Amino acid sequence: MSLYRYSGPASAVTLEGSAETILIPGSVVELPADSPWVKTMIARGLLTLARPAEESKPAPKAEGRSRSEAPAEKEKT
Repeated sequence: MSLYRYSGPASAVTLEGSAETILIPGSVVELPADSPWVKTMIARGLLTLARPAEESKPAPKAEGRSRSEAPAEKEKT
């Protein structure tokens, strides 16, 4: 199995010996490298081998400050 970046229209595929894979433009998916379908999609330019760094990028942080970074609220007395 290899990791590929998909760049075609939204779709799904079920390959022999694999579970159904949802294909969303820009997503990284794991597919069998020896599959004739995968080889065809590579030849058509719809699948490209994903670099290892692409699969393990940390999720972007949310905008704004976290609770620990926010100014402390004043207590009412």
